[in-house]
Amino acid sequence: MGVLGSLTVLLDFALGVYTWMILIRVLLSWVNPDPYNPIVQFLMRATDPLLEPLRRLLPPVAGLDLSPIVALLGLSLLQRLVAGMARGSMALSSLLLEVITLVHLLLTFYLLLLFVRGGLHIRSWLAFRRGRPVRINLANPLLRFVFQATEPLVRWLRPRLPTVYGLDISPLMAALAILVFLAILQDVTFRLMLHG
Repeated sequence: MGVLGSLTVLLDFALGVYTWMILIRVLLSWVNPDPYNPIVQFLMRATDPLLEPLRRLLPPVAGLDLSPIVALLGLSLLQRLVAGMARGSMALSSLLLEVITLVHLLLTFYLLLLFVRGGLHIRSWLAFRRGRPVRINLANPLLRFVFQATEPLVRWLRPRLPTVYGLDISPLMAALAILVFLAILQDVTFRLMLHG
């Protein structure tokens, strides 16, 4: 094992330790630890440089901080890439497969949010057609997150699509577009696995 191999093993180990530090911080947040404890202070100082920027980008959902989840996903991807380099088997196709897998996971989650929003639109539309208007309670943090996360794409599509008997179909068309994109990603993944 050369110098590069030793460095990748060391980097893989450091990423594993940092992942555990984030997990321990998350677990400690559930029990309301003593903020003056030196171990707690060390964990906060060590993980804040990664978690604080993510916290500013991601809104909390129903009081749940999503930044550790995103950080752990990113660290996992980076650790898998480093481990592949340490084994000497990290080809460009393997790197691309890792990135495509992460994109696929995120798009699948976004697709789920679009289906929830589309279902709420259809429910409200059906109730309106029966003469019983239904309001969507955006005071609910989970529903507010669904609408905030999907609104940029839906807002862009809404003026480009007609309504169907008063039904806003933009969330469903956005979901359809993402389904097509996911199918393309699966095809690319399949081809990379065949040739890689």
